[in-house]
Amino acid sequence: MNDKKMSIEDLKKEIRNFLDKRKVLVLCTCSNNIPRATPMDFYIEKDSFNIYVGPAPGRKVKNMEENPIISIGIYTPMSEGKIQGMQITATGKERLIFLKEGDEEFKKAQKIVRGKRKLILKIIPEKIELLDYDFIKKGYGRLQTLEI
Repeated sequence: MNDKKMSIEDLKKEIRNFLDKRKVLVLCTCSNNIPRATPMDFYIEKDSFNIYVGPAPGRKVKNMEENPIISIGIYTPMSEGKIQGMQITATGKERLIFLKEGDEEFKKAQKIVRGKRKLILKIIPEKIELLDYDFIKKGYGRLQTLEI
């Protein structure tokens, strides 16, 4: 099995290209060994891989407050004829930042996220794994990982 890594610059371009074409992620949280997977619209910061979502208050928010470890899944539907998916990991309250009106960063985040929000979650990824079987045709391993 080929596990050849692409350059960081090429991988960042592939990740950006993948994210720019998608609008929905599945946010996975967990508390007391009970997982919760929530599909959500997402918005990406232009000069980084920071992700913004506008979560309604509920179980997922409580889960992140109790257990600040998340996993995000984003994929290409099989109907498009490709096997592509992304896994993003972020852990710790310094990477899962809840922004409310009055917070310094809230105005900036509100410009990125469509629609008026009371709460915006800024997610700073620590690891992005991109699976794409087309990478094999380019001479690389199908799974590429970026640690941030």
